[in-house]
Amino acid sequence: MNDNKKIAINSIIIYVRLCVVSLISVILSRVVLDALGASDFGLYNVVGGIVLLLNVLNSSMTSTTYRYLAFEIGKGESGDPNKIFNTSRFIHLFFAILIILIGEPIGEYYILHYLNVLPESIPNAQFVFRLSIISAAVNTFFVPNQGLLVAYEKFNVTGFIDIVTNIVKLLLVFLFIYSEGNRLRIYSIIMLSYTILNSLFYHFYCTRYYAKVTSYKRVRDKALYKEMISFSGWTLFGAFANVGKSQGAAIIINFFFGTIVNAAYAVARQVESFIMMFARSLNSAAVPQTTKSFSAGDIHRSISLTSRISKYTFILMALISFPAILEINFLLELWLIDVPDGTAIFCKLIILGNLIGCLGEGIPNLINACGKIKAYQVVVHSVMIAGLPISFLLYKNGANPYTICIVYCIVNFINSFIKLFMLRRVVEFSIPQFLKISHLRIILMSIPLVAYYFLAPKPTSTIFHCVNIIVSLIFFTIVLFVLGLDHSEREKVIGFIKRKIAR
Repeated sequence: MNDNKKIAINSIIIYVRLCVVSLISVILSRVVLDALGASDFGLYNVVGGIVLLLNVLNSSMTSTTYRYLAFEIGKGESGDPNKIFNTSRFIHLFFAILIILIGEPIGEYYILHYLNVLPESIPNAQFVFRLSIISAAVNTFFVPNQGLLVAYEKFNVTGFIDIVTNIVKLLLVFLFIYSEGNRLRIYSIIMLSYTILNSLFYHFYCTRYYAKVTSYKRVRDKALYKEMISFSGWTLFGAFANVGKSQGAAIIINFFFGTIVNAAYAVARQVESFIMMFARSLNSAAVPQTTKSFSAGDIHRSISLTSRISKYTFILMALISFPAILEINFLLELWLIDVPDGTAIFCKLIILGNLIGCLGEGIPNLINACGKIKAYQVVVHSVMIAGLPISFLLYKNGANPYTICIVYCIVNFINSFIKLFMLRRVVEFSIPQFLKISHLRIILMSIPLVAYYFLAPKPTSTIFHCVNIIVSLIFFTIVLFVLGLDHSEREKVIGFIKRKIAR
């Protein structure tokens, strides 16, 4: 199969998976918010945020695992995926133990001394945190299995596993609605059960179908351990910065405004996660191909993939974000029974920040493939981390709750250009040509979309809200075709449509 066609097929598979998982998540969010209430829902997200600051080990090590596995696979017969998998497995066991030993006392100290909740809610917060720590440790230990399937581009398998386990989670949550006990604790138990089930599915599939790769072998290559831990360490620095942008923000918001505002921010983060999952489906599908192309010495294809991923990721996200921003109040009222105050503004600003963040979206993949990630991680994510203390100081001086979202819009814009220059340090390519393929078309598209947002009439009834969503999608499609696509891309689209009509 043609490699570009494989990326397209994998993107479709990921997109379908995300449609199902997101639909389930939308239903779950509404049910859980209604069952727990705004205060407990906000509490769960704050405490869960503490664990996510530890759980970033998963994301950093997942990328490390599939980077090294994909690199070995790209070598062909000379590669040794089994050695990489076992090295990753030993490292993950160590990190899982570390999460429990370090995370437990830190979390307990934060809950007892800094968590902004009523005294009677402290035992619930401690219970939720302990179960979340166990969940983080379990998830960390089984991360190599997820990395293995990504490296082999088995997105149909990962999609099936995620759909099945999310359906099970949905059924458990519907039972949770009718429970009479402490609902916050019951929900925490359900989330832990989901993590264990999901991890076991990945483990059993990998041991069944990739027995040669997953077979146990003790690895004594100290240089490889050092290299992978160093790589994951710098990736971890970046992961902490990204989680700090969202979960660190939740902690700061809780410190200044309490759990009710946290509930509004948490709902906005849910909306963000739905949209970003769709937007990054193409990026996820292209990661193994970028690494394998670089491993095989095809630098030109790696650069071409990276520049186009940045552009297409923005298009995919804007396709969903544009009507969502226009009709956010209507969509929130349609989705939730009680919408926490301020949720709509949080949603708009967070979505805008992520749209800006799509500029240069594919660059981290190529940096990882090169292996020279230290300078990139330090520079880009130091800028990212700086958003937290800046926001804290602004809050200390009386800024409104939405200030942190505005700060990160600015941070993402600055980083979009820093990423380009950091990539140029490790790979030879033309920055103007890269900008022409990715950024230029994005800027051209943004001008009429912004004008539409400010000039479009504001609907006043349900029918007109629905009509406005449809019209906005049609308008977006026209803008995309005229301004977003270059000549060759328009020719391919026209040719594809003509072939379908001919059939």
